[in-house]
Amino acid sequence: MIIFLRSLIFNILFYIWTFLISFFSLPVLFFNRKVDVKVWFIWIKITNKILKKVINLNYEIKGSENIKHNKVIYACQHQSAWDTIIIPYLIGDCVIFHKKSLLFIPLFGWHLYKLGMIVITRNKGSNSLKKIISKAKAAVYEKRPILIFPHGTRTIPNTKNKIQSGIVILYKHLNVKVVPVKLNSGKFWGRNSFLKYPGKITVNFLKPIDPGLNPGEFRKKLENML
Repeated sequence: MIIFLRSLIFNILFYIWTFLISFFSLPVLFFNRKVDVKVWFIWIKITNKILKKVINLNYEIKGSENIKHNKVIYACQHQSAWDTIIIPYLIGDCVIFHKKSLLFIPLFGWHLYKLGMIVITRNKGSNSLKKIISKAKAAVYEKRPILIFPHGTRTIPNTKNKIQSGIVILYKHLNVKVVPVKLNSGKFWGRNSFLKYPGKITVNFLKPIDPGLNPGEFRKKLENML
């Protein structure tokens, strides 16, 4: 019962906080993108504090020496909504791939657009793929790290899953290192789960995969590491 009540309180506070910062920071949309990045990170920091206070959920980082705030792709396991909230703060002003539908969320979607993320439009053919690659190259040029969840959906902890072709295509065209990121967030905040459990999430930044492997070799290596 206590877990349910704590989860309910967190959800209420989270949505109120998200609405308030999205609304009162609307003027930021008329400024430079990096101003909105600061707002984004404030949102993350306060959200994390709410998680700590209400749920008693914290995290630890391993492999911090592998965190590079520049030309790199982070291929991260995806087990929880927690990943999309906290991981960007750990790697800096990154570019995230997201569904187009998120842009239509009032207030929140406007900030997401301003932050310059990459929209994934499913089943749009080669033209859409070319646009995605072009935007990803622009991010590399701007020295912004790229965050992608290569399995394409949230997975169950301690299971092996095939990676989607998107990360392989990016690896081939961008010619940058790929840092695999393992975590266990799903143990504490599962996919499609209302309940959040106390504990400590471990985020492990593994040794980077250098560019130059053929697609098959890269896919196999990344799948083995994740």
